[in-house]
Amino acid sequence: EPAEVQQREWFNFFDDGGRKAAEDEEAVEREVEERNWLRDLLGRGAASAEATEQVEQEAATEGRKFGLLESFATFSSQQQQQQEVESSTTEVEKPKIVEKPKVAEKPKVVEKPKVEEKVVKEKPQKKKQEEKIVDLSPKPIKIEMGSHILPHPAKVRWGGEDAVFTKGRTFGVFDGVSGAEKRDGVPLYSRTLANEMKKMVGNEGVTVKEMTNFLTAAASYADGAATGASTAVVASIGENGFLQALNVGDSYCLVVRDGKVTAKTREISHYWECPYQLSDDSPDRPKDGTKLNVELVPGDIVIMGSDGVFDNVSDDMLLDLVAKSPSKASALARKICDLSRKQSLDKNSVTPYAKQAQRRGDPDYRSGFGGKVDDVSCVVVICK
Repeated sequence: EPAEVQQREWFNFFDDGGRKAAEDEEAVEREVEERNWLRDLLGRGAASAEATEQVEQEAATEGRKFGLLESFATFSSQQQQQQEVESSTTEVEKPKIVEKPKVAEKPKVVEKPKVEEKVVKEKPQKKKQEEKIVDLSPKPIKIEMGSHILPHPAKVRWGGEDAVFTKGRTFGVFDGVSGAEKRDGVPLYSRTLANEMKKMVGNEGVTVKEMTNFLTAAASYADGAATGASTAVVASIGENGFLQALNVGDSYCLVVRDGKVTAKTREISHYWECPYQLSDDSPDRPKDGTKLNVELVPGDIVIMGSDGVFDNVSDDMLLDLVAKSPSKASALARKICDLSRKQSLDKNSVTPYAKQAQRRGDPDYRSGFGGKVDDVSCVVVICK
C-alpha cells in the first residue's frame, strides 16, 4: 500500500491505544480511590495501604501494557480480517450474469426486387358507330381529256397531215411536215407515229424515259412503213401528279394555272421554218428532244397543240379564251382550234408568226399582220 496510507493507519493505531490506556488509568484511579475510601472506612494501617498502592500501581502499569497489547491485537485482528475479506473478495466468483433467454429472431424477409409495373392501357371500347378512317395518302390526280383537229382547207378531203392520240394518262400531237416528200398510197408518218404510240402505252402514266423509248420504237417502225416527216410532242401525267413531256420540233405543251402560263415546253429547230423532225432520212431522234417535268394541282389545264395553234394564237389570247370557255376538255379543244383557224385566215390579225416573219424580212408579212393557214390540232387536259 502507499506510504501515506500506512502512516495514517499507524497513527490511528497508536491513537486508539493511547485512548485505551487513558481510560484504563482513570479506571485504576477510581478503583484506588474506592479502595482508599474503603480502607479509611475499615481503618487499615498505613503500611498495608502503601503495599496495596504499590500493588495497584503495578497492576495499573500492567493494565496499560495489557491495554496497548490488546489494542495492537485488536488492530492486527482488524487488519487480518480486512486482508481475509479482500482475499476472499478476489476469490469469490463473479456473479453470473443471467443471460436473458434468447428470443428467436424473426427470419428476415428478403424483399423481391421491385419490377416496374407495366401500365396496361385499356383498349378504348368500340363505339357503336365506327369512326371513318381518313386516308391521308396522296391520291392520283383525276384528269379529263379532249382533242380536236382541223385540217388545212386544201387538205380537208384526205384529213390533213396532223395526228393526235390519247390513251389513259398519256397523249400526243404529231404535226406532219408539209414540205416533206410523200408517196401516194402510203400512210403518213405523223399518223403512223400516233397509232404506234397508242399501241405501246398503257392506261397508267409513263415517265419521260419510257416515252423516249416508245417514240424511238414508233419512229423506227414509221421509217419503213410510212411516208413524209413529222414533229412530235408527247406527255403523260403520272399518278403522283407530275406532268412529264418530250418535244421534238416546234409544237408546244403548256400548263395554265390561275389565269397564267406556269410551264411550257421549249421549241427545238435547226433554223427558221425547219424544226426538228422524225423521218427515215432525218438525223433527228427522240432523244434529242427537249423535256418538261412539272407537278400539277387540281384546277390546272394542260394545252398541247401543233404549230397551227401557236403560230396564230398568242399566250395572252389563249388565256383569255380559257377564262371565257366552259370547263369541258373537248369543248375547249374545239374552241382553241376554231380560234386558231380564224386567226390564220385574217390578214389583219396580230399573230406570233407574223411578228417573226416581219423580223426575218418575209415580204408576205412586211406589215407584221396576218396569220398562217395550216393544219390545226390540239389536246386539252383538265386536272380535277
